[in-house]
Amino acid sequence: MTDIAGNIEKVRDQIAEAASQAGRPADSVKLMLAAKYQPLENLEAAVAAGVTLFGHNIVQQLVTASTGLAAAGIATTNTVIGPVQSNKMRAAMDHASRIDTVDSVKAATRIARRQAARIADGAPAEPFPILLQVNSADASTQSGCAPAALLEIASEISELELVRIDGLMTIGANTDDLAAIHQSFQLTRELGEQLRKLPGLAGATELSMGMTHDLAIAVAEGSTVVRVGTAVFGPRPRP
Repeated sequence: MTDIAGNIEKVRDQIAEAASQAGRPADSVKLMLAAKYQPLENLEAAVAAGVTLFGHNIVQQLVTASTGLAAAGIATTNTVIGPVQSNKMRAAMDHASRIDTVDSVKAATRIARRQAARIADGAPAEPFPILLQVNSADASTQSGCAPAALLEIASEISELELVRIDGLMTIGANTDDLAAIHQSFQLTRELGEQLRKLPGLAGATELSMGMTHDLAIAVAEGSTVVRVGTAVFGPRPRP
């Protein structure tokens, strides 16, 4: 059986070491566990080991996991780290505290409309949090807006009353070239600095970047959230 608690401890040590090397406190970086295809017992084991922040690529699994954990009396924080189809948006927003994959004004507008409907049904009257996803590696296989378009998109979205931009998310360069990985994360960090100069966005400080294979580089470049799956849960189960 996978030693989830032991693996979490190892990942936390890696984060602490990377943060120390960057002159940052270890608690300036949050550990998010990528929960794709993970059975409920694995998520429960992770919570028992002290991790309560989960990222979900698939909305139906988000619903199943969050409902199952809540039924067991386990409080978690869930975010969406994958694409959301229009017909799944309401479910995503009902079960996640943030959507981290917004890459267009159209997508943000859809969230704002859904939030208005949720408020009409009794949800708290407040903006729904998002991260803007940027394709910092200019990769055809990755989602996210073009870096050159980010600030204009952010400016337009910031005018939507029922959406709140909390920062940026990126996947980064998927390569063994460490310089290219550094460059993609550095670009995201610099875009985040420019983002916070826009009116009303001074608090958009979140930088979700870095996964199992490149989290040390991401932390060095300013990541505030690393998304880890296989290093904790082992090889991803098949659906």
